[in-house]
Amino acid sequence: MIRQHNLLFSAATAIALTIILVSCREVVNYPDEPAIDFLSVISVDSTDVLDNPVKRVTLTFHLTDGNGDMGLTPADTTGPYSKDSIYYYNLFLQEYKMDNGLYVEVPAPDGLRRYRIPDLTPAGQNKTLIADISVTVEYPHSQSNPLPFKDFRYEFYVVDRDLNVSNRDTSSVILW
Repeated sequence: MIRQHNLLFSAATAIALTIILVSCREVVNYPDEPAIDFLSVISVDSTDVLDNPVKRVTLTFHLTDGNGDMGLTPADTTGPYSKDSIYYYNLFLQEYKMDNGLYVEVPAPDGLRRYRIPDLTPAGQNKTLIADISVTVEYPHSQSNPLPFKDFRYEFYVVDRDLNVSNRDTSSVILW
């Protein structure tokens, strides 16, 4: 009986110490401005829904936002998020193509791609958002409509709901 009591006491003590040690980890405070880091880019040959050939490029990046106010709901279409505003979108990809040994910006509208990341606000008291985001871009092509360039890369950034702009990051080179 005493042996069983000692075992239970030892187990309870170990559990309590583990909880104390885990709960004593330093809380990391991240800035309210979003921060992004390029992770990967993958290009594959594929087809669209009509069976036409496309190059499908998937860009993946890491996102950290201290107050978690990243993303827009479908109802976010007024004020700064109106369809006439640049902030209707919150992910911006600018293409840069190789030209005479240098990467040059592909002019808008074709070279600037804009997307709406959906609302990613974390539930609970801690609103810090840490996530990996992927976006896929399709480039239709055919013999009469060749791909616009053979190698290129993206420069990209995000904007949160408080209109804080992240750092800009650049993908690795995409070769076709």
